[in-house]
Amino acid sequence: MLNRLATFLLVSTSLAPVLGAVAVNQFALRRSWYNWASWLIVAVLLTAICWLLLKYSTKSIQKDVFRIKEFERNDKEILAFLLAYLLPFLSSKDMAFTGEWITGAYIIVIIFWVIAHAGAFHFNPVMGLLGYHFYAVKDGHDVSYLLISKKHLNRTAVDIEAVKLANDIYLYTGDANVH
Repeated sequence: MLNRLATFLLVSTSLAPVLGAVAVNQFALRRSWYNWASWLIVAVLLTAICWLLLKYSTKSIQKDVFRIKEFERNDKEILAFLLAYLLPFLSSKDMAFTGEWITGAYIIVIIFWVIAHAGAFHFNPVMGLLGYHFYAVKDGHDVSYLLISKKHLNRTAVDIEAVKLANDIYLYTGDANVH
């Protein structure tokens, strides 16, 4: 279990879309390349860190098996997070949209993709970009967890294999085939 490190990295990597939006806005305002490139580099690095964390966790952390008693998809709140990310662009004169089409197109594409991917509107848009979904699950003891999974959950009363990233966060690694 990674616990605090995993939690910190997952929260940190969720900021990549904001940094990407700053980079696009700086580019659209025709600022010099070093004004926007640093924002873009950090956004790309955070995305890579997120991907590496998930790959490392899947392969290197001890796997646990637990039975999913019930689940609920939690992706739907991601649009609210994205809108909160965009608030600085609407409220600050220096960062406000100035009619540049490229900035607006960037934001619209991100929101469109998130809505399409989530099936509605959780916590880390970068993980959504990497194909992961978020589920609130209860195990056989009625303990609730956040399950991150590339696979769509579609039934209960199944045993799954997952790695524990933090106290209440698991990453799905595959079916346990324990029945």
